[in-house]
Amino acid sequence: MPHAFTTCPPNRGKATRFDRAGKKRIPFISAASLLGLPQGELGAYTMLADGIRQFGNDVSGDLRELWRRLIFSLLASNYDDHMRNHGFLMHEQGRWSLSPAYDLNPVPEMDRARVSKTAITESQEEPTIAGALAAAARFGINATESKKILHEVFTVVYGWRKTGRQLRLKANTLDAYASAFEHPLVDEARKLTGNLR
Repeated sequence: MPHAFTTCPPNRGKATRFDRAGKKRIPFISAASLLGLPQGELGAYTMLADGIRQFGNDVSGDLRELWRRLIFSLLASNYDDHMRNHGFLMHEQGRWSLSPAYDLNPVPEMDRARVSKTAITESQEEPTIAGALAAAARFGINATESKKILHEVFTVVYGWRKTGRQLRLKANTLDAYASAFEHPLVDEARKLTGNLR
């Protein structure tokens, strides 16, 4: 079962679970459960978008957030990206809302498989930023908004070294993760959003 918690900032105590409100448990299911996927079936982001339309509480908000997470996973090489690492909480009876994101891990090229575990669409062969932009309509996002979100996420991910230095990570640690943040999909995003080095 996925970990239903978020970590606290350093030196702030124990991790807090997002499936709890005080001592009360908030019902939680994975995206695989929401979609009723059989064991071993990988699914796709567009299938999850359809599931949000059918079972969601804040449909437009969650679709937009899901597409943002898709772009982040592509740009930050989040290869542990599968339908059990997307979760939903039931705040309203019978309706499900995206949980906070969890298990987001940038994976350097030497430590990852070549194919992302969750496809963008059911017919996807190779993940591309252009493919994600083309699928944005399935998430209720128009071309202008999709480019805006891409630009926002690109800007954050592109500043990864600066963020790492602010967190006082050693230079050799940052170098070890370079291929997770500097790769062809980032180059594609830069061209599509007009960002330059």
